[in-house]
Amino acid sequence: MKKRISCLLLCALTAASGVPAYALTQESNVTFTVGGMKLISDKSAVNIDGKNYLPLRAIFEMLGGEVDWNSDKNEAKVDLDTTRIIIDANEMKATLNGEETDLDIQRINGSIYLPVRLLGETLGFNVNWDAETRNIDITRGDSDYIILDTKAYIDEDTKILTFEEAKELAEKKNSNLKNINDSIDYIKDTRDNLGQTLVSLDSAYGTISSMLITTIEQAGSALDVQMQLQQNIESSITVARNMKKLDVTSSLTSVNEQLVKDGIEITLISQINAIKGSEIQLQLLEQSIALGEENLENLRLKNELGYASDVELKKAELKQEEDEKNRTLLEESLKNQKEILNNTLGLDANEKVYVIYDARVKDYDGFNVETFISKQKITAPSIKVLQGNVDIAEYAQRTNTALVNESKKGVRNDYNTAARALEDGRDTLEKNIRSTYHNIQQLALKDKQLKLDVEQAVTDYNSAVSSYNAGMATEFQVKQARLGVLNAEKAVEDNKLNYIMLTETFEKPYLIQK
Repeated sequence: MKKRISCLLLCALTAASGVPAYALTQESNVTFTVGGMKLISDKSAVNIDGKNYLPLRAIFEMLGGEVDWNSDKNEAKVDLDTTRIIIDANEMKATLNGEETDLDIQRINGSIYLPVRLLGETLGFNVNWDAETRNIDITRGDSDYIILDTKAYIDEDTKILTFEEAKELAEKKNSNLKNINDSIDYIKDTRDNLGQTLVSLDSAYGTISSMLITTIEQAGSALDVQMQLQQNIESSITVARNMKKLDVTSSLTSVNEQLVKDGIEITLISQINAIKGSEIQLQLLEQSIALGEENLENLRLKNELGYASDVELKKAELKQEEDEKNRTLLEESLKNQKEILNNTLGLDANEKVYVIYDARVKDYDGFNVETFISKQKITAPSIKVLQGNVDIAEYAQRTNTALVNESKKGVRNDYNTAARALEDGRDTLEKNIRSTYHNIQQLALKDKQLKLDVEQAVTDYNSAVSSYNAGMATEFQVKQARLGVLNAEKAVEDNKLNYIMLTETFEKPYLIQK
């Protein structure tokens, strides 16, 4: 039975020191893993007065942290994500992000150990105790992954923005929103002018009607006056139609504004995710290159001794050159992606920016897609715009009876065109929703398979470690297996980024272009 304890993590560093003066019991039957992965270490858990202590250097490095030992100061510095721990081996004290913390540090056989429970209370990693296997398993408390680091590196020159702050900057920069705001005043002024024109036409209508009566009483020709009256009527209808168009346009201003703002939000999410994906790819590539360098050294030595062919060595060298070239290309691509984001935000191209975007992975179990489609066919901003065009054309058609010129046919065509566009828009919207929903379901299924791949990669890694400990595998093979875990975790994260992007657009299907 497993007991989960909220726990955090620190590191253990090798330090020059003798065996402590107190008595201790080394628990040979208590093991520890990181995310279920075994460590290449001859150190095991140590029990002192009923407390378990761990050699945390190995754990920290397994989690992707960096451990530096300063022999002059007798001091250890540990960096993991945004956490920095400084351990003073002289005073046996520690600071966490610059603040002193009460850690029960022990020096055992020349290495620094820290208690599991106290580490959990101080730092926030998770520790699982399995009573059956007597294994302590440590995982990151804020990460879904064992090795993969999905957090961007942030230095003191980096401008940190919340997602809402980023949206506000992007909206200020967006010219379409500025045009919409400018059009509001224009619509108001234009409508006022049309209103005055309509009043003048109404006044002229009365004058022309009086002229027509006078002409009839004088038994003269009333044709010219009748033509003037018809022209007045048609001019009034034209003005009224323009006013109707302005009224509809005005009512749709907020709809158009929402369309633009939604587009800005989707653009930001896409750019942020693209940057994150490139950073993760770069992380994997850098570790692959480091392992490739080690492999090349071994192959060159084997080649000199006649255990590796020239062809085998050449293939490895070409592979390394290709990886290094890809790294350069990826670094340039990442630089361009960041410049594009800065441009969207209206910031200087070279300014360091980090946008905090903690996307929620949405669960669509029990989701009623039919209800969603029915609602979107009425409320989607793009549909409201098309409906506005139908309203304008319908109004023009209703006022058509007073016309005698050839524009009648054109007005009927305008209405039919607008009505068809609305129907086509609704059909396209439904197709986009159904297609996107299907893709979401496929990605959800893929996520389950990819997570199984991670489990298999961890199993392969542990097998390599066991073989290494038994003298049947090399340390290089263990590192290859570890890289396999990183590859599997990256595949899960890539799929997750695609899923998040898809779900964001799914809820705004009117922005999908297909």
